Amino acid sequence: MSFCEEARKETDLYWEASFHHPFIKGIVDGSLPLEKFKYYMLQDAYYLKHYFKSLSIAATKADTIEDIRYFLNQAKYIHEAELELHRTAFKELQVTEEELAQFDPAPAAYNYLSHMYNATHNGDVAEAFAAMFPCAWIYAEIGQKYKHAKPGVALYEQWIALYGSDDFAEIIRGQKEKMDSYAEEQPEKVAIFKRHFEKSCYYEWKFWEMSWTFENWQAEVMTYKYR
Repeated sequence: MSFCEEARKETDLYWEASFHHPFIKGIVDGSLPLEKFKYYMLQDAYYLKHYFKSLSIAATKADTIEDIRYFLNQAKYIHEAELELHRTAFKELQVTEEELAQFDPAPAAYNYLSHMYNATHNGDVAEAFAAMFPCAWIYAEIGQKYKHAKPGVALYEQWIALYGSDDFAEIIRGQKEKMDSYAEEQPEKVAIFKRHFEKSCYYEWKFWEMSWTFENWQAEVMTYKYR
């Protein structure tokens, strides 16, 4: 099997948990409260801003013009497609300037990006990519799995349409080819790539859980205090 086939099989627990998480199922059937989606979109906008930065850092570590161009083009896509969805959603969800000014990332979002920045800053371009690309891949599989859903909520339908589109699926095909090529070029680092990949798959699942529960920095302490 290729690296991506192996990594996907070994992390299937997180993928299945994502497919069937109540947050995702709520988007699919339209039952997700808009307040949960608003919370998610704020956290996701924060994540994507730093994902954009990570792609830019990866470009500076690339050794070939092809790779430099690739990572810069991926950053451009994030800016034009995904962040545009967020701008539209913020208007419909009536996100205020005060909310944006007071925004504080939840633990899961903060930890996910700490993991990604660690791989990006301390590893080579392949390690950075191993930590970054599970995000888009999981979203693409969710989009393809539920592309024919009719939630009856415009924001949810737009979300599914973006990640279930043929264009997005084509991006993922290219990403898998690139990650497989990195693994073939550096077989001695495959175990490192897999560790980065698995952590990102875990944090993708954690992102849904974070949004479903309105995770915050006091929640675990309060749970401990009163149990």
